[in-house]
Amino acid sequence: MTVLRPAQPEDVAAIETCLTAAYAKARAELSDLPDVTGGIAAEIAENLVFVAEDDTSVVGVIVLVVRDDVLLIANLGVDPAHSGQGVGGRLLDLADREARKRRCRELRLRTHAGLTATRAMYLHLGWSEIAQSGKVISMRKRL
Repeated sequence: MTVLRPAQPEDVAAIETCLTAAYAKARAELSDLPDVTGGIAAEIAENLVFVAEDDTSVVGVIVLVVRDDVLLIANLGVDPAHSGQGVGGRLLDLADREARKRRCRELRLRTHAGLTATRAMYLHLGWSEIAQSGKVISMRKRL
């Protein structure tokens, strides 16, 4: 059974491993994809970081940053061995609940223009693209 819980400092290595696996395919296809594994310890200390954990390992992670009345999803990754099991959806639902709890008016995120499947997933879930700068797509979901 997969449980969601706040990340702890001792989770840093497991989170890095999970994110490396989550972005491996995209990194192989997109040479300009930014690093997504650096600074995890600081993220845990400064922001809201949650992990999805099965009986043995971290299988998903979400990093949330509160900015005034907006909750930014700074990072979201699911180990591909666990894709299709609802882990990403549960993490996004958690982000929605956290935003509402903090009385945020919307969720935001940025993604790479080349991640077409990711963009399509967010659009399907009610997000809208609001800006593009180079290969960075900004998206939002109003609450």
